[in-house]
Amino acid sequence: MMPKPLLLLAALTLCCCITTLHASSRRGCICLRTTTVPIRRSNIETVVVNAVSGQCRHIEIIVTTRNGRKVCVDPAAKWFKDFFSTLEKVGCVSGRARSCVHRQLLR
Repeated sequence: MMPKPLLLLAALTLCCCITTLHASSRRGCICLRTTTVPIRRSNIETVVVNAVSGQCRHIEIIVTTRNGRKVCVDPAAKWFKDFFSTLEKVGCVSGRARSCVHRQLLR
């Protein structure tokens, strides 16, 4: 049988180790509310899609507009599905999507 102080020390050490293993700059979901209201394509600066993770259990889509405003968009919004489909068709769904968004969407 372990003495209580040693058991407590072991438990605290374990808690600290677990906390540092799961440390992340992102805690929980970023989007608390989403919108289905369309955003003009010419106003979109960037689109970030955060996949499902241990931090957040649903897909998050964050659109940054030209004036710097960040808007969380509902992934089921019809306008966004059409928009994303257009990006896929022109080959913009990749790591270089930012420059591609500017070129393709202003047409």
